[in-house]
Amino acid sequence: MIIKKLELSNFQVIKEFNADFEGNVYFITGDNELGKSTLLKAIGALLTGNRDAVLRNGEDKGFAKMVVGDDGEEYDVELRFTKANPRGTLSIKQKTTGMRSDNVSMLQKVFGYTDFDAVEFSRWSETAEGRRKQVQYVRALLPENVQKRIAEIDAEVMTVKEKRKDANAEVKTYTTICAAAEKQLKPGDVKTYAEKIDIADLMEEQNENARLIEKAKTVRTALQTRTEQLEAIPGRIKAAEETKNTEIDAAIKYEAEAQAEYDRIVAEAKKALEAAKKKSKADAKAAADKYDETLAQIQTDKADYETRKNNAAAWLAKYEENNPENLDTAERLKQAEEHNKINALVVDYLTKKKQKDAAEKVAQTHEKKLSDLLKERETLIAKSELPIAGLTFTDDGLELNGVPFVAGKVSDSQIMEVAAKLIIASNPTVKVFRIARGESLGAKRLQSLIELARKEGYQGFIEEVKRGQDDLIIEEYSETE
Repeated sequence: MIIKKLELSNFQVIKEFNADFEGNVYFITGDNELGKSTLLKAIGALLTGNRDAVLRNGEDKGFAKMVVGDDGEEYDVELRFTKANPRGTLSIKQKTTGMRSDNVSMLQKVFGYTDFDAVEFSRWSETAEGRRKQVQYVRALLPENVQKRIAEIDAEVMTVKEKRKDANAEVKTYTTICAAAEKQLKPGDVKTYAEKIDIADLMEEQNENARLIEKAKTVRTALQTRTEQLEAIPGRIKAAEETKNTEIDAAIKYEAEAQAEYDRIVAEAKKALEAAKKKSKADAKAAADKYDETLAQIQTDKADYETRKNNAAAWLAKYEENNPENLDTAERLKQAEEHNKINALVVDYLTKKKQKDAAEKVAQTHEKKLSDLLKERETLIAKSELPIAGLTFTDDGLELNGVPFVAGKVSDSQIMEVAAKLIIASNPTVKVFRIARGESLGAKRLQSLIELARKEGYQGFIEEVKRGQDDLIIEEYSETE
């Protein structure tokens, strides 16, 4: 659809205007303050419903009417405004059905018109908010599935960036903590003190050593006792022999005395002699038996003492192999406690380093995810054919042939040309574009836009300032111009 008729009454600086349109490109010319921009503004207001107070100063009422359509269907759009309602009331009417609506959303639904002009578009590049607005318009030209995926990517990118921010903060925290923990260590401590010494074993060893030392004292005493006892054996044997000899001598003497007594009193002592002989024999035998028993006991004691002595010597020999009296377990325990103190620092450092490494891994995962998402986004944009060769966009704004789309990087005429082509591409239903300050395009770019409008069947309204021209003139472009 294109604009077929426009009629204005008391619309801002324009008192009266009425024109029919059937061609492609129209130039709106004249000096400043004649209403060129107002005419473009009226077209925009009637296509979108967006307007401010439009009543001409000093007037009570006015209107703006426009017929928009094609060979199949036409719509009458009307805006009526008064002093009491300077913004006016907008209505749209379908000619074939007579259906009428005062709802602006209905007009926007029917026309779906994207409203901006080249000058406004060029000014957007001056601010971050404006550059984002430019991106929104270009992004809307992508296929719906691409737009949807980019929106998903952008939402996911925001989430991943937030996670990456948290992960990087965690990495920073753990890096600081690790650095502080590492300052407490000397070079080589991590390797030397990686394992903790079990002090419980040393404590048990210390207790066992004390017990063994006490036992060694007892065994040494026993060894000395057994040695002395063994050394006393020959004396005991000699004493037993002397006792035996003494007792035998006594028995012999007793026999001699008895014999003498016998001789003295043979008659009387016959019985006593016999008894004495028996007693002598019995006593001798008892003495011998007692000696044998004593000797056997002595031999038994000797064997026991030798066994005990050997056991004591063997135990002490083994004891001397690792004599706890020569071991400074207390010093080793002190060293172990010092070792474990440094080990605790090492364990603390390694734990924090592990946490830092884990945080870095998470941050790297988020970084890779972010890179993959941005790469996918870039690929989607690159594969989607935008209406202008070399035009693409990032989060920061548009780019034209890899150059940021801002004043000073690209020329004003390039900005104007891109804006016009975007207007054309953004409005497939109402094929109308408006360009303010058309003289800034230059002849070559202006001709390119005209050819584009003709090729795509668009209708253009281009404002040009002509100094000294006191009348507002609208005329269709022709090859003879």
